[in-house]
Formats: sequence, C-alpha cells, structure tokens
Amino acid sequence: MEVKVLGTVSPKCYENKNCPGYLINTRNKKILLDCGNGCTRYINSPEELSDIIIVISHLHRDHWGDLLSLGYDSYVLHNLGILKDRVKVYIPEYVPEDKLTSTYLDPITGDLCQTPTNESIADYEFLLSLGEEHFLEFITYNKETKLKIDDIEIDFSKNPHQVQAYSIRVKDKNSTVVYSGDTGYKNNTLTNLATNADLLICESTFLSTQPKKLDYHLTTTEAATIAKEANVKSLLLTHFYPTIEKEEYVKEAQEVFENTTAAEEGKILKIGVKK
Repeated sequence: MEVKVLGTVSPKCYENKNCPGYLINTRNKKILLDCGNGCTRYINSPEELSDIIIVISHLHRDHWGDLLSLGYDSYVLHNLGILKDRVKVYIPEYVPEDKLTSTYLDPITGDLCQTPTNESIADYEFLLSLGEEHFLEFITYNKETKLKIDDIEIDFSKNPHQVQAYSIRVKDKNSTVVYSGDTGYKNNTLTNLATNADLLICESTFLSTQPKKLDYHLTTTEAATIAKEANVKSLLLTHFYPTIEKEEYVKEAQEVFENTTAAEEGKILKIGVKK
C-alpha cells in the first residue's frame, strides 16, 4: 500500500502547501481521501483518474474545494475519449433530523452560543447540482456504510464536528490506514477505528499552547494520545496552520507518541513493506 501526500494545511493553500488530501494506491486501485484546494497539482492525470474512487470526509470546503478542478478535468478527459467511466465520489449523506448546530463565540460578550447550521446542506446541494461539465458520480455514505473493492475494505466512524464528519479506514490483506478527517477530542470514535492500524493520518490543528475554546478539532497532544491508546504503528500529523513550522507539531506529539512524523506534500509512504 502506498500513500501519496497531496495536501496538509488548512484553511488555505500557502506557498507549496495545499489543503488536505491523501491518495492511497493498493492492489492497483486508487482511493483519494479528501480533495482540498491545490491537491490536483499532485494528481497525475489521466493515469491516476482511471480506476479511482474519492471519499470526502466532510463538507467543509478546505476538504473538497479541488473537486471542482478534478470534476472539470474528468469532463475534458471523457470528451477526449480517455476517461470511460464516471469517477465515483462518496460524500456524507444529509440527514435533516440530525439538526446540526454550530457553536461560536459572541464577539461582544465572549459567551459560547449555538445556532442551527445549514452549511453542510448548502454544500451538499451545491455538489449534487454541478451541472453537466463534470464526469463525476456522487454517492452518499453514513457510519453504517461498508465499501468493498476486490479485497480492499473501507469503513467509517462518525466524528464530533460542526457538520457531519467521518474518519475513514482503508484496509487490505496486509495493511490498515486510518484517516481522521476533522474531529473533536471528547466522545471521538477515532481511537476504536484506528486500533492496531499501521498508519494513522491524524489532524493536529492546534499546538497545546494555542487556545482551543471549541472541541471541533484536535490539539497535537490529543492526536498523539489517540495514536498511543489505539496502539497504531505510526502517526502522520496533518491539518496544520499554514504558517506554523511543522517541526513544532512533531516535537510536541513525540512527547506522547514517539513514532510521529509530519505529512509533506508530494511524499509517498510505503505501508506494510517487510523490512
């Protein structure tokens, strides 16, 4: 199993850094986990668009923004007769009864407030109404969904976040890779999903020295604690703030979980290779 790093930062691209995206290649099948802004710079088209499926962890735009570029590329390649089958894109289903709320700080009083959010709904409807100039097929999933492609298994666990968000596990006969997506720490499901995984790709949005008033993301220490409790073999940190040096995140995480590195755009990791 190979993992190509496409993007590592949020909320914006910065210099040579892109928003989140990871391309897994196993058994000649390709699985793209998130497609944030700038990710298509590292996708070799059309080779890597054939026999690929895309899974979007949640509908925040730093995690799906480059679907628009990839969608138009698929449209052009199909018109040229190169791309025969639509590219399957799995997105979280919209469940109205969830009544998702967004928590924010009142700028005047400093109080924590909650309001119903329709951001997930708006992005969901936007993606399903892209028009004709793409060659994508959108398919919804939820926490019960289990995908099987030959001997590759993909399953999901739901995360605490402002919108419906999921962690994703990709497993073949030899290796298991888990991608956190975005998640809070309290009541997260990531520890169970990642138990004994070969690689955990985990968001580390905040250093512990930064204030985290809302539990929608992880600190680096929390990400390392999850890796330790899940007994993973290695931890790959991601979802950095663009202007903070990645070494700061790694140094903090290694105090809890030693086998930690930072994701770097363009690098390819080989998972499950016997030494």
